[in-house]
Amino acid sequence: MMKENYKIYFVLALIPYLVLSPYTFQFLEVGNDFELYFYSYKKYIFELLKSGHLPLWSPVEASGSSLIFNPLTQFFYLPSWILYFLCLIIGDISKYSFLIFTISAISIFNLGLFLFFKTFKIETKVAVTTIIITCISLKINELLRFPNAIHSFAWFSWILYGINLAATSKNFKKSFFVIFFSTLMLLTAGYPYYIFYGFVIFSIYFIFLLIKPFRSKIFFDNKNLIKNFQFLVRCAIPSFLSLLIVSPWLLKISQLVSITHGRNETTINFSLRVASNIFDQIGSWIYPPFSIAEGWYYFGSISVLIIFLVFLYNITFNRNNFKNNYPIKLFSFFFIFLIIFSYQISNPIDSLIFPLMWENISVIQNFRHFVRFNIVLVPFLSLLLAYSIIEFVKIYNDQSTKNNKLSYVLYFVFSIIIFTQLYFILVSNYENGFWNTWQLKRIIFAKENLPEFFAIFVGLYENYIYPIFFIISFFILLMIIKSLKIKNYLRYNNNFYKLIILITFLELFFLTNIQWAIPYDYYNQGYEKLKLKANYNIKNDNALEELNIAFEKKSTSIEKSGNNHYEGNTYYRNNKSFNINHINNWGNDNHVKLFKQYFNSNGKILSSIDTLTLDNIKIFFGLKDNPKRIFFTKKLDFKNINDFIINSNSDEKEINFSYKKIHYNGDKLKIKINTSGSGLVSFIDTWDHNWDVIVNGKKKKLKKLFGAYKSVEVQEGISIVEFIYKPFNLNFKK
Repeated sequence: MMKENYKIYFVLALIPYLVLSPYTFQFLEVGNDFELYFYSYKKYIFELLKSGHLPLWSPVEASGSSLIFNPLTQFFYLPSWILYFLCLIIGDISKYSFLIFTISAISIFNLGLFLFFKTFKIETKVAVTTIIITCISLKINELLRFPNAIHSFAWFSWILYGINLAATSKNFKKSFFVIFFSTLMLLTAGYPYYIFYGFVIFSIYFIFLLIKPFRSKIFFDNKNLIKNFQFLVRCAIPSFLSLLIVSPWLLKISQLVSITHGRNETTINFSLRVASNIFDQIGSWIYPPFSIAEGWYYFGSISVLIIFLVFLYNITFNRNNFKNNYPIKLFSFFFIFLIIFSYQISNPIDSLIFPLMWENISVIQNFRHFVRFNIVLVPFLSLLLAYSIIEFVKIYNDQSTKNNKLSYVLYFVFSIIIFTQLYFILVSNYENGFWNTWQLKRIIFAKENLPEFFAIFVGLYENYIYPIFFIISFFILLMIIKSLKIKNYLRYNNNFYKLIILITFLELFFLTNIQWAIPYDYYNQGYEKLKLKANYNIKNDNALEELNIAFEKKSTSIEKSGNNHYEGNTYYRNNKSFNINHINNWGNDNHVKLFKQYFNSNGKILSSIDTLTLDNIKIFFGLKDNPKRIFFTKKLDFKNINDFIINSNSDEKEINFSYKKIHYNGDKLKIKINTSGSGLVSFIDTWDHNWDVIVNGKKKKLKKLFGAYKSVEVQEGISIVEFIYKPFNLNFKK
């Protein structure tokens, strides 16, 4: 039995790599945010680790930004360090190895979901079938562009599994470890949105199980069920303990957010960006082109038909059996509640409860894109599908079943869906800008670059593929219901389960893989249109030395790809040069405000800037050859950059100011200063709460230039000045 379980675990871990085989076998790679927002950090940290330095601060973006407290870096996420260790053995961390790491999150989710299913005593073949379909469905794979998000979500199924274990008396130690470890992973995986989403869904599920009659009917266990207070304690203690361990890091993130542009202002308009609507919800069930990819959770035509067919048949013609079939009855209505509740969160614009939540839960006031909340539906939709498959097999195997009644319900469900789809395609004028901007252009690209036969098939994904597969699924289910021979054939060797997997695979394999895809090695090819060659694949054993070279060469304010806007960490795209531009809704707030006085969002200097100001801007931000990053002034209060540079030039000449860099590693700058008068030395690298400064061996007060950059008072003569990033001081009031 144990060996059999290991085989199942191996299959479940392997399945995501097969479903995503175009990525696994390097035909495609993930575009969108995958590279600039996530991989670039892993690459940067890994290369410096390989050089013998653990980087805590990044000087290469937004004139300086925290690494250790930036959730995008996953600094305290254990699997990240396993990745670094394995890549140290290999010798490099490539985008491909990072993609393999990203896909592994789905493997983690699968294993947790299987164990979650087994607590309900769901048959292995049903569990495995449902999990494979879940893997092929759209929502989980949509998260490939957000490695932090998919790794956060990976632990949802494990926490749900732990909650189920905690509900029975014989599993105390096991439930404690599962809840503690999986909560710890969720908290450190680097996607704060999902911490909040998880708290909401786990709380709702916990309250659902607190109703003891529900618990006993779901688990078929009255003997081992525990009291509600014990259940609460078993869930709360490991969760609280993991939160307590991670809290210093989370508090420091909150501290960083307080000075972060776009995150430190609480306006509800920020939280209303990219919301769901009724078309999005309907599209998630029957017509993906009407659904925003960030919120869709389409499981495929045959799964949708089975769920609707079983539910409607049970509440119409099979009410007595449905009344006593507690698991599917309870989870059907629980899921309906989740649909209604999640819509209230994912559509904050029209929500009845969201404004109240926003006013009273401060943590969500810095969140946006609440359409992503629909992710909480996936594990329970998967569970509902498993129960629906069990019930469908039970119904069509029951010789007393009135097949005509079952087929009537199937006709009804199918007719409603097909007419709705045809209305969407042929009549409705509704336009999904998200689909047109992102998914449709990938379909068109594939259609234009594939052989004609495949291009015709791919073209169907613009609209007609979904009614086609609903028609195919309808006739398959109808033949199963009507024909005893087909029933007997499907019973043999579990052919029914293989069939629904096959239908789902044929329908969704293409769209699942192309959602955020770009051709493999796209950015390393140096396309003429992009005029860039990102040197990610070059192994580097001298990252610390190259960081010092970057310190000595001019910075940039743009991302050299011809984009009309700036997104992400472009250290590698810019030939390892520091970038002063800020990631969208990130970066030191005062730095960003100053930056916006002189630059467009794409990093180009405003055309209205006069010649003198232009020259001084370039000097201040290190945009000239042989950049100057250290300045001396007699005061610190300046109106603008012009005022600062003019005064600095005058003051430095007057007191014969000079400096020499002794040591630099990104987290620490040690310089030797010589001056014939007292004043202030400014380092144009942004400030945050965790920087210290030491002058001649004594700690000094760190001052701020323009509220954004580090400055310190020095006296006449030679001074050794050290700017040191010390995030482990844990001084939250500093």
